[in-house]
Amino acid sequence: MKPYYSINGIEIYHGDCRDVLPQITDGSVGLVLTDPPYSEYTHENALTGGYSDSQKLIDFAPISIDDLREIWATVGQKATKWSIAFMAWEHIADFYQNTPGGWRFVRFGVWNKPNCTPQFTGDRPAQGWEGICILHRLGGRMKWNGGGHRAVWTCNKEIGAHPTTKPLQLVSELMGLFSNGGDLVLDPFMGSGTTLRAAKDLGRRAIGIELEERYCEIAAKRLEQEVLPFGFEG
Repeated sequence: MKPYYSINGIEIYHGDCRDVLPQITDGSVGLVLTDPPYSEYTHENALTGGYSDSQKLIDFAPISIDDLREIWATVGQKATKWSIAFMAWEHIADFYQNTPGGWRFVRFGVWNKPNCTPQFTGDRPAQGWEGICILHRLGGRMKWNGGGHRAVWTCNKEIGAHPTTKPLQLVSELMGLFSNGGDLVLDPFMGSGTTLRAAKDLGRRAIGIELEERYCEIAAKRLEQEVLPFGFEG
């Protein structure tokens, strides 16, 4: 498959990751850093925190745990070290109990969001965090750049070009902790390209895969920018 974008070691592929992943060389990926769709429950109940109090936040399909397990089994053939993925907590719990083949479950990490959306109904606490599923390939020695850092990262959420944007600051920090210069970073659910932008800034090679062409175009434009407009992370 021909890349949608390919410059200086960073490539974008427009398509379903299940079709693109087999084309990636086995054992070539140093870090998987991604944000797959969440569960049906999460998608159904999510509301925006900056667009409209009543507008549904997520306008794309959820993903099943069976699909995630299939994808991570394939990703595991490509990876040699870490997989860091923002995931619905129930998907992380399932990965803990039934870890995909080839992977070792390491930690249930947390992204703490100080500026999270309040609970508008006022009848229960708001959800102020998102889960981060931390896996490592079986058979390899675990090593990262964080020393004794806890698996808790605090960073304000941001509104960007994608409805479930992750802050560039947070993604860059995770990439710096779990990879080294020159590593190949894989994002099978690229969205608007935050992982690839972080890779460019930190001197990593990267492959991003995205199903929707509009986000491929946004990601390509972000990669061409030398200085990003404030708040445009997604």
